[in-house]
Amino acid sequence: MKKSLVIVFFFLFVLGCSEQSITDSITLESPKRVEMKQGLIAVENHNDGMARHNLEYISKDKGKIAVDPNYFKENEYNRGDVIYYKTPAININKYPRLNPLEFNISRVIALPGEEIEIKKGQVYVNDKRLDTFYGKALSWGLEEEEYFKTVNKPGAAICDESCQKTMKEYFSMEMDKVRVPEGHLFVMGDTWWRSIDSQIFGSLPFANVKGRVLGYASNE
Repeated sequence: MKKSLVIVFFFLFVLGCSEQSITDSITLESPKRVEMKQGLIAVENHNDGMARHNLEYISKDKGKIAVDPNYFKENEYNRGDVIYYKTPAININKYPRLNPLEFNISRVIALPGEEIEIKKGQVYVNDKRLDTFYGKALSWGLEEEEYFKTVNKPGAAICDESCQKTMKEYFSMEMDKVRVPEGHLFVMGDTWWRSIDSQIFGSLPFANVKGRVLGYASNE
């Protein structure tokens, strides 16, 4: 009897201590081509905060980005949505070197009423690990180990000792827990260190959102 109780308590302890997670099995890592229908708009994007392996969402070589300005009039916001928005005012005393574009794109990470924090480069929402391709610190789509295997090779980016120290700190970055107010979203780019997003200007008001990014405009 005692042995059975010990086994039961052991499994309860393991289950209680195991890290809970949330995931997103719907969102695609790369944007698709979209036929431009009536009501959609095409915008140029030259900010690389959303760029991954293949420089996703950058207009230079792949063309304009298709945006549906009416999408959220009929649909709710979902985690993983890439949105086009007017960049909120930034504290120039804290970020004197930043000169953000008037409009930007980022990904919805946390929704109204949710709590978000970053621990050792991993996003947690409501104390649950965000187990997705956009839930952790990446550099151009690479995780820490893969990144450091890639740099300084012939033809690759050069990362000296100072750079490596900075990048190690980046991959293990921390952000205190914040609660997203009602009528707001917490947004981040897929390459955090290149993105001007909620880490800098805070939660994004719904009023700033100009539409949902659908992908590349196919006939622009």
